[in-house]
Formats: sequence, C-alpha cells, structure tokens
Amino acid sequence: MNFLFTILVISSVAFAAPVLTVSEEMEQIFQNLTTEAQEDYFQVLFNGTATLAELDQMWDEWAEKHGITPQWTAYTAKWQARKDKFKETTLSVIEKLPSAYRMMSEVIENRDQTMQHVQDALDKLREPYYLEVNMILLLSKILMENEEVLMNGGTIEIENEVVEQFRKMRDYKKNGNLKVLLVPGPLV
Repeated sequence: MNFLFTILVISSVAFAAPVLTVSEEMEQIFQNLTTEAQEDYFQVLFNGTATLAELDQMWDEWAEKHGITPQWTAYTAKWQARKDKFKETTLSVIEKLPSAYRMMSEVIENRDQTMQHVQDALDKLREPYYLEVNMILLLSKILMENEEVLMNGGTIEIENEVVEQFRKMRDYKKNGNLKVLLVPGPLV
C-alpha cells in the first residue's frame, strides 16, 4: 500500500512540474553560462556569412565547447517542435481566415441587431475560430490606427515586441554590449 501511494505521489509531482517554454529554457541555459560562452553564442548568432546548415554545426560545437550539449540538445528539440507546431497552426489559421472573415462580416453588417447581439455573435464565432477572429480584429485595429497612411497609399509600419528584439540585436551588432540583449524591456 505504501509503495503504491509513493508511486502515485511521485508520478503526480512529476506530471505537475511546470513545462518550460522555449524562451524560458534558453533563459535557464544562459543563466549558467560564463561571459565568454555568452559572447561566443552571439558571435555564432550574428555570423552573417554561414549557411543555416553551417550555423547548426557551429551551435553544436559551441554547446560542446562550453559543456552544455545535453541542455542544448533538449533546447533545440523543443525549438524544432515549437517551429513545427507554429507552422501547423499558421497554415490552419490561413486556411480558415476567409470563412471566418465572411462570417464576421455577416455579423457586423447585419443592421437589425443591437451591439450586445453583435458581441454575442462574435463570442460564439470565437468558439470554432478563436485565432482567426482575433487575427481579423487585430488587423482591423492596425488598419484603423494607420488610416491616414493607408488611405494615402503609404506603407503601414507595425511596432511590436519582435521589432524591439530586432532593434536590440542590431544594437548589439553595432557596439558588442551583451547587456543590450540580456536586459528585458525597452532600451532607454
């Protein structure tokens, strides 16, 4: 009886352990790296002449040199699984967008309903089309925020976290300051 109870406790603890995201896993790897290892990492990251296959080899050599091959292997496996899932999800959303857009348009263009009816209908539409509805609403917001540019035929620029990350990488390339990349939040 005690043995069975122990197995149940251990298995419930093992399954209850938090699963790290790809970013969190990379943060854990970085927390334990020396400054030299971090600098070597960014030298590989910003190598503009290596092919993707060469970069893969360089990453493996970097991990071996700094004694973190098991962590790096786990990280890259998680990264690949994430890429595969994102690709699958992206393709699914793109395929469903036209249908979701048509249904949203029907809801919004129906003038014989209250605002509450519109909200309820959109909430119901989100059940099968959650990402699609939110993507359309986000696109609508971007278009409205850039109405003047759009109406005059200009190019819409979108500011977001990805742009901020690219800016940080650019700044590191310019001055080699490792803290620029490691410090979270906007640069001042």
